[in-house]
This record gives sequence, structure tokens and C-alpha cells, in this order.
Amino acid sequence: MNGKEKEEQKCDRTGDRQHIQEHLANERTFLSWIRTAVAILAFGFVIEKFSFYLRLLEWQAGMVTAPSRGSAAYLGISSSVMAGLVVVLAAVRYRQTRCQINEGTYRHSLTADMLLAAMLLLVTVLVIIYLLRTPVPL
Repeated sequence: MNGKEKEEQKCDRTGDRQHIQEHLANERTFLSWIRTAVAILAFGFVIEKFSFYLRLLEWQAGMVTAPSRGSAAYLGISSSVMAGLVVVLAAVRYRQTRCQINEGTYRHSLTADMLLAAMLLLVTVLVIIYLLRTPVPL
């Protein structure tokens, strides 16, 4: 058995009674990250579909020649990509924390938290840019 297999075996020991509370807290944190990813995904979906609906209404009213993909589609796609990145980051962090709990060497990851904050800030900036560029009907 090589070193990597031994480390994986040690990380898979999640039944230690003394660490049950830590594992449950880790799982709650993981589920919070997943909830955040679902919210980002839903937000992007709603923005894109609502924008498409408005373009379709404009087309039916004869205000435009044909509905085309606007910047909202790119905002929706970028939100979907960010949601996927949050899920990957959450899974990596969950596994890393689980191993650290089992080994008794937990270290807080500021990097993971800052990555999540940066992604949410990016979504916010993209939405602000989209809202500023979208004309308001009178």
C-alpha cells in the first residue's frame, strides 16, 4: 500500500465519535455552498429567460424585426459557469476539511472563502453593467 492509498484510507474514516459534530458542521457548510450555487444558477436562468420573454414581446408588437440573443444570455451563461465553479470549490473544500478533521489538523481556508466572495462580486458587477446598459422604457 503506497502513501497516497494510506492517506485516502485515513480520510475515509468518518465514523470517529469524537469528531461527529465537526463532520456534521462540515456537511452543513457544504450544503450552504450548494444552496449558494443553486441560487446563482437560478438567478442566471431567470435573467436570461425573462430577457428572452421581453424580446419576444417586443418582436410580437413589431418593435424589432426578430428576437436575438442579448447580453442577458451571456449573463445567464456566466452565472451558470460560476454556479458550477462554486459546486466544484465546495466539493474540494468539503473533502479537504473532512480529511483535516479526521487527522486532527484543521486549518481554515481563507482562499476558498475569498474565491466565493470574488465570484459573487463578479455576478454583482455583471448585473450592474447589464442594468446600466439596458434602456428603461418610459
